Amino acid sequence: MTDEQLKAIRRNQLAEKKKEEQRERVYLTTNSTLYDLVVGGGTKSGYGMGFVAGSVVRDHAGEGSSKSFKAVECIAANYHKFKDKFKWRYVDVERGNTIDTEALYGVDIFSPEHVPSKPVITVEQWEYDVNKFLDSIKEDECGIYVLDSLDALSSDELESRKEERHKAYDKDKEFDTGSFLGGSAKFLSQEFFRGLTAKLEEKNCVLYIINQERDNMNAGMYGKKYRVGGGRAVGFYESVRVQSKLRSKEERKGRAVSALIEITAEKTRHPRPYRSCFVTLIFTYGIDSLYDELCFLFDCRSEKTGELLKSSEKIVYKEGMEPMTLEELIAYIHDNKLRKEVKQACIDKWEAIEDSIAIKRPSKFDMEDDDE
Repeated sequence: MTDEQLKAIRRNQLAEKKKEEQRERVYLTTNSTLYDLVVGGGTKSGYGMGFVAGSVVRDHAGEGSSKSFKAVECIAANYHKFKDKFKWRYVDVERGNTIDTEALYGVDIFSPEHVPSKPVITVEQWEYDVNKFLDSIKEDECGIYVLDSLDALSSDELESRKEERHKAYDKDKEFDTGSFLGGSAKFLSQEFFRGLTAKLEEKNCVLYIINQERDNMNAGMYGKKYRVGGGRAVGFYESVRVQSKLRSKEERKGRAVSALIEITAEKTRHPRPYRSCFVTLIFTYGIDSLYDELCFLFDCRSEKTGELLKSSEKIVYKEGMEPMTLEELIAYIHDNKLRKEVKQACIDKWEAIEDSIAIKRPSKFDMEDDDE
């Protein structure tokens, strides 16, 4: 290699480095201001609002915690935010998502161009489909790939065993079960995730994995009472892991109309870990971020259970105004076009709390050693 060739390589490397530094990081919103702060960290901390592109996100929970609904809400919100520059894929392995997204959001999230053209039944097929989707994303686009759910995926190994077992039963023969080799977990660990996070970041995309919680029968007295599938690989490569819990349901005339979900960030890659928030999800509307912001701003909920307090019945929005209920205040905000004002006030209060609890000390390397 000549000196000129070496200099050319270094110039190209420097140009690529500068290009990467100048590239603005893309954040995908959850469509909830509080949820965005929990998983994103907030702009004041030097991070952003929502899921940063390049993330592997896992939402795990038990039944009734609206995991699929939150994923659909995320897609709809970013479609309206980024318009035709936003792409998505929704892989409903369980075939259980029946949300009418066109009626709720004005877009058919499950239309043919947004679902796999080939079956996704095994982790091997999933790996192929994820990479085909990422390859389709252009330089000025961003996107999200949702898997619903990881637990429903099989593996080539298990499918082969199933076929052998069926053939044996057809011939009235016993089937030697042998040993389970953990085909799915092994493939995820050894092949699936290698190089994937770099590709997700390059394509400004998020991989969003829904995971079911199952009873952990061997937990003992102090162990976790639940377990999630996928092996250790998902836990190692995920950037964000949230646990969703159904806290309560609102009923009208004996019928459920909304659910209150508590979301806890068990893993994040920003300096504000383990934060949590409450998210209200109305089945005929979606996430009601404004309602949750007002509850947070005016301390209307129990911090432990999310239960509405008596204070929610008489809220004074600004000094000198008459007290209002939450519903009256929401109508007032819409009528007076104060939506952005409320959102900013919510973020400001969140940041004020963060400032009040921050441990502030001089740098450990700037402190003088008294022994010297």
